[in-house]
Parts: sequence; C-alpha cells; structure tokens
Amino acid sequence: MTITIKLTNRPVVKSTNPELYVNHTYHMQKAVNYTYNYSSLDDYIVQNWATKTVPQIASDMNEYPHRVSYRKDVLIEAGLIDHKWKNTGRTKLAKQYKVLMTQAKAIKKQLEA
Repeated sequence: MTITIKLTNRPVVKSTNPELYVNHTYHMQKAVNYTYNYSSLDDYIVQNWATKTVPQIASDMNEYPHRVSYRKDVLIEAGLIDHKWKNTGRTKLAKQYKVLMTQAKAIKKQLEA
C-alpha cells in the first residue's frame, strides 16, 4: 500500500491558523453562514502587506476596502503581520529623540545644582 501526497495551492493562512475561520462574521446580513471565504484575501494581504496599501489590495482583489481593512486588523491581532508604523525608521528616531531629550534635561538639572 502506497500513499501519495498531492501538493496543491491550499491557503497558507487557513492551514496555519484555522482558528481565524471558526467563527462566522456577520458582514452581510442576508448571507448564509460561512459562505464568504476570506482565506485567499488573507493570503494576499500577508504576502503584499509590506509593499501595498489597503486601497491597492482592495483593487487587486476586487474587494471593498473596509473588508480588506477588517481582515488586516484580524491578521495583526493574530500576529501574522505587523502594523506599518512599527516598521518605519521615523518611529525609532522619535523614540530615541525622546530618550535623549529626557537625559539632556536630567543633565541640565545636575549642572544647575
């Protein structure tokens, strides 16, 4: 008896995080439960989040921007993607600036005393 495994293009996010698809989300009131499949949208967001914006992803996938934004929030909460503002150098520089200014104020107080 031999077992053959056929590789397919199954959704990556759905296979790694099936808990994201357990609960039905009521995005359309007349839709039958579980009729809308977010797995392809999730895969596309995960692959392109670093280079594309929400409106670009919505246009590419022929989706509404609010659906893309909703799934983006779900994926961020699950830890699959990061906030874009976390990856910018400007944020790191702003934090460093605050720390250095606090240190400078402390040194200034010591000099005055």
